[in-house]
Amino acid sequence: MRFLISQPHSPDNRALARECKDVKIDRVYIGSCTGGKTEDFMAAAKVFLASGKKVKVPTFLVPATQKVWMDVYSLPVPGSGGKTCSQIFEEAGCDTPASPSCGACLGGPRDTYARMNEPQVCVSTTNRNFPGRMGHKEGQVYLASPYTAAASALTGFVTDPREFLQ
Repeated sequence: MRFLISQPHSPDNRALARECKDVKIDRVYIGSCTGGKTEDFMAAAKVFLASGKKVKVPTFLVPATQKVWMDVYSLPVPGSGGKTCSQIFEEAGCDTPASPSCGACLGGPRDTYARMNEPQVCVSTTNRNFPGRMGHKEGQVYLASPYTAAASALTGFVTDPREFLQ
């Protein structure tokens, strides 16, 4: 499996996650209509569970729908001994999963949950990364799979998730 990451500011500008390992990040956003499905949260939870570590950057979680939000709190993650995604996220030091919304994915008003109000670098499972997409026009958004997003949250740099899933 190849883990690609889309660099600012076009989904066509892409590289392998391991080729971006020197990119320091400020935050991770796992969510949106495209990157906030039940299987996306399960994937991220597997990385956090396998690592046994805490995140090094703020990590925001926004389910796509109310059903996904319920799944995050109720479905056990395979191989976790019965833990749910929300329990694994809490143990890893992530923000509490928010209510479903378009929120930071579209920038929203300054008080929108997880919006980038400063020129930060974010690894995100959203679907677009043009300037201002998640708030600040000078922010950089690297699009990634939930596996890569979770691994990057654990290191504070763009990270190939295989470091934790071997």
